[in-house]
Amino acid sequence: MNNRKVMIFIENLYQELELWYPLLRLKEEGIETKLVGTGSSDLYSGRNGFPARPETNASSISSRDFDGVIIPGGFAPDYLRRYPAIINLVKEIFQQGKLIGALCHGPSVLISADIIRGKRITGSRAIRDDIVNAGGEYINDYQTVVDGNILTAQGPNDLPAFMKEVIGFFSQTKPRLKNPFPESFLYDDHLEIISLSSVVKGFPTVLLFFDSIASPLSQKVLVDYNRLSGSIHQFGGKFLAISIDSIYVQKEYTQKMGLEYPLYSDVSGDTIRAFGVKGKNNLAEWSVFMIDKNGILRYSENCPSGDIENLPGFKRHLDSLFNF
Repeated sequence: MNNRKVMIFIENLYQELELWYPLLRLKEEGIETKLVGTGSSDLYSGRNGFPARPETNASSISSRDFDGVIIPGGFAPDYLRRYPAIINLVKEIFQQGKLIGALCHGPSVLISADIIRGKRITGSRAIRDDIVNAGGEYINDYQTVVDGNILTAQGPNDLPAFMKEVIGFFSQTKPRLKNPFPESFLYDDHLEIISLSSVVKGFPTVLLFFDSIASPLSQKVLVDYNRLSGSIHQFGGKFLAISIDSIYVQKEYTQKMGLEYPLYSDVSGDTIRAFGVKGKNNLAEWSVFMIDKNGILRYSENCPSGDIENLPGFKRHLDSLFNF
């Protein structure tokens, strides 16, 4: 945890518990925190008058230097969402697959960043209609809702459950972008152990993690990737997919489904853990990574729907991948 760094947004009329509880809990875990303001003031007052001083402003920092953001509720989000620098940070952190935590009215900032479409979101009942109108699914029955890298909670009473999810997220955070991808080992279709670096070396690569080739979602969407993999191959790149299935199972389904791209088996789960995408029952979460020809991670995002081509920023990053 010691190399993690999280920004916490602050503006006037913030909800005190929703700022200070996460801040202190993160510090207990050795995670560095930074209070980030809009630049409108050198000192902000909470709803109950408790003051807090920002350590920096949103326009002065880069998302690549942080592992996530937490957005406290209160009336502060109504101010935060008006600042382009705040919105840009949220968009970039979301696209990088890093943590986005929002409490109470905090999801209103995510609405302004247009990142909740198709996501399961909770929050204050006062913004239920806003969430639905922005394309999200409002969840009322759970203290904390997790959808990919977005964690939301309804209010102060939910902070213990919310922070458990936050700490859990950082126990398997994805590797940083603009850094070399983590080395790992896989089984290929010849039952040989092979390093990931030897597979992707010198090639721009789109790397897909999925739960199991036998899952209903895989049966529905994996064939659709034949076209995408063919296009990537035409431009001199590679498209490959990884799951925890045995290579025998993968070979059987590959033939039945007519898949035209390689599947690799990660039965040990080492690669899944290295990329921070371990989900329930040790299966991989649906997610996608892009690695340039020099072995540098350029893009990552969770994709529980399996539709990676419609992810925010996917096409733009794919186009730029072949320019490195």
